[in-house]
Amino acid sequence: MERVRQWVPLPTLWIEERGLSAFQWGGAGQGSNNAAALLCLILIAHHADGHGRARLTYEQISDMSGLSRAKIAAGLKILHEGEFARNVDKSHFRLTHFDTTVRGWGQLPARRLYTKTGRLAFARGMHLRQRAELDALKIFLLFVARRDVASNRIDLSYDKIADYSGINRNRITDALSFLTVNSLVVTHKQESDINDFATANSYRLRGLNPYNHAGTTGRAELELENRLARQSFGL
Repeated sequence: MERVRQWVPLPTLWIEERGLSAFQWGGAGQGSNNAAALLCLILIAHHADGHGRARLTYEQISDMSGLSRAKIAAGLKILHEGEFARNVDKSHFRLTHFDTTVRGWGQLPARRLYTKTGRLAFARGMHLRQRAELDALKIFLLFVARRDVASNRIDLSYDKIADYSGINRNRITDALSFLTVNSLVVTHKQESDINDFATANSYRLRGLNPYNHAGTTGRAELELENRLARQSFGL
């Protein structure tokens, strides 16, 4: 299998349209199946070509994610029925609404998420038994969609996170803790304009322009870097 790129494009219009709210925790395996679906979506995006098509066997998905064949099948079914990713055949998938020439896609961190043996590092700590795991995956994808390219950060209040993701506000802290512990997200506290003593959080996705953040890089330089990166990937 070819080496994963530093980042890959992910269609995000469905996230902007509150599509993450469809992935809810429930009984009879619903929650774990939805978490498996988002894991499969990430893997498909990581291994997709410039047209959004990926060839992955169940064995490869299992090796990278730790998911059982049953969970992979359940997750892929959710993606197919929800039109997030189509099954062209058993090992050939296509991301829907994949078009990097128009708005509606974000940079999904890729290479940094893998171990030297080719496994998703954060997936090793997931057992699909906790709601916080599903919530964390949803917030991670939301951050991909809402990341500001110029500042390389995400400025979202808890209320906005809840609105876009469908996650109860009281559960957001646990999900963010999972993302932090697994080195997926960095949280920065900054002054709020509410009053002189208030603070607000901004977030940064690890693995994307690590030396570009507020105060270090201007908009023009960062946009040039991202344009050159897309060209090198044939996007």
